[in-house]
Amino acid sequence: MVHSSEVSIARRGAQVACAVFFCFTCAGIIFGFAALKPVLVSEGVYSDLCPTRDQDANGNQPVPCREQDLRLNFMFTIATVVTNVAALPIGYILDRIGPQRTSILGGTIFALGCFCFGLGIRTPGFDSYAIGYVVIAIGSPLIFLSQFHLSNAFPVNSGLILSLIIGSFDASSLPMVAYREIYYASGGWLTSRAWFWGYAFLGLFVILEQLFLAPRTVYTRGDDSVKDLSEPAPTERTGLLADAGERDQDHLPDEIVSSDPLTGKLFGYSAGSQIWSSWFWIVTAFLCVHMLRINLYIQTAHSQLLYYTGDPALADSLIRAFTYLLPLGGIVGIPFVGYLLDKRCSRDAFVTLAVFGVLFGALGMGGSAGAQVAGITVLVILRPLMYTAVSDYAAKTFGFQTFGTVYGLANTLSGLFGLVQWPLDVLVKLPLDGNYSPVNAALLVAGLVTSTALASRIWLGTRR
Repeated sequence: MVHSSEVSIARRGAQVACAVFFCFTCAGIIFGFAALKPVLVSEGVYSDLCPTRDQDANGNQPVPCREQDLRLNFMFTIATVVTNVAALPIGYILDRIGPQRTSILGGTIFALGCFCFGLGIRTPGFDSYAIGYVVIAIGSPLIFLSQFHLSNAFPVNSGLILSLIIGSFDASSLPMVAYREIYYASGGWLTSRAWFWGYAFLGLFVILEQLFLAPRTVYTRGDDSVKDLSEPAPTERTGLLADAGERDQDHLPDEIVSSDPLTGKLFGYSAGSQIWSSWFWIVTAFLCVHMLRINLYIQTAHSQLLYYTGDPALADSLIRAFTYLLPLGGIVGIPFVGYLLDKRCSRDAFVTLAVFGVLFGALGMGGSAGAQVAGITVLVILRPLMYTAVSDYAAKTFGFQTFGTVYGLANTLSGLFGLVQWPLDVLVKLPLDGNYSPVNAALLVAGLVTSTALASRIWLGTRR
């Protein structure tokens, strides 16, 4: 590990700038699905699944037909599950070989995924669209998670840098929005094959930056080295959760000791001890529920807007606004998120998330255009705040020495939980006949319970 003071300010600034750029262009492009989907429909991807019985008197199919829509949604579901499930092995790799080699591996896999998707081959035994999208979903977090340690390149502003990195991830659906606009403006001239094959070169740029500019090891954040494993495994009965904060705070450099009493709570303990603590399981439950809510909405946004407004033209306008606001929310929200994490305690951030979660759930079930616009606005701020707050919580609570494994496991479990996206999509489209309200109401309640539980755990566990 290297301390930030050992590297020039200019070099650290360039490293952070590159991290932000790669997170913006590579880290979360699979979440630009809402913008990419109409392009794939226009190109007839999976249209062969549409039954002839759905044709009207003129032989026209509804676009997309239900089978095509479900198959495209299934591709997105699998990709989102894989990108989160992969976080655990990626975290293990990151902890073992370091961020530089992990990023190089990510750039390679990302380029291969883009190339595979661009092939556009679909046979009974091979579907390059699904395979390519999933491979991209593996390469992206390899690049993304490798950048987190750069939040310590400037320790005093670690929260702001982390919000920049994750805000860029949140905004990384914007390239897909740009592609959709170019595609329709050019009359389909820029095909998905040309776009993804061109995008594959970004993987090469990641590799070059890691070889010639990026640090070879992580920037350290105080005394978060792992204690001797012969030390008895701490439990809540031994006072770990009551006393670790005070003990480790004494060993943190001045710039790391902040007004947030959560900092250093479990620094110095093995990953296994941290994982078996309630600090891990409560935040994991929170992450599972909120990631499901967000990804399910991204996947079904147009269908939900059509159901609640009952106006196809209005739904089209709202989905267009949503695809712009989703990435922009990650950018516009950076000062707000940075302020919450640097100037306020973690408890306040999760209380804010609880309020935003309720507002999004309630407004999203409204029938007016105003309610839907307000709900979308809340969501696009909620998303970057959720991702950044959880990452900041993990860094402050567990430390970077075990960050990859602990944070990776939380993401893996949330990814596995995300498998219910597909059954929920089928449930709504078939038994519920397009009615999203029962599912949305249940997720609203689950989100409120988990966010309140996490905020309460932080408050009770950090009282002096």
